[in-house]
Amino acid sequence: AEEARLAAFRQRAEVGDTKAMTQLGAAYLDGELGLKEDATQAFLWMKRAADLKEITALSACAGFYLFGFGIKKSNIRGFAMFGMAAALGSEYACGMLGQANQEGHLGFDKNPQEATRWYREMQTCDRRDSKEENRELATAWLREHP
Repeated sequence: AEEARLAAFRQRAEVGDTKAMTQLGAAYLDGELGLKEDATQAFLWMKRAADLKEITALSACAGFYLFGFGIKKSNIRGFAMFGMAAALGSEYACGMLGQANQEGHLGFDKNPQEATRWYREMQTCDRRDSKEENRELATAWLREHP
């Protein structure tokens, strides 16, 4: 059953299905569908989908770049991809930009105004892809920084 699912994802991914590319990347990332964990393959499949503006893949690739997972670390490329994902409506990407400005990490200086702007932007996003803990962080920040 796993082999059949893997073959189906791979076939769809090879013909340009961005969701299948993203799922295949996730399978490599987590060692699912009978695949061995492989951060490089995970990145390559996610990047193919990200290049076609798949929001989940853009956010995933941003994380790969920021933490040097499966690819050489690059804060600039990571945050460029978060910016693209945020512009396309990713709640998670907006939250990560808010957090980077709030905490002044990963190359950002502390900027409370920008943190507030990005956390507010989270509330307007179509892609509700954040974890609850990220939403709680943003809500707490906005209570203290109206």
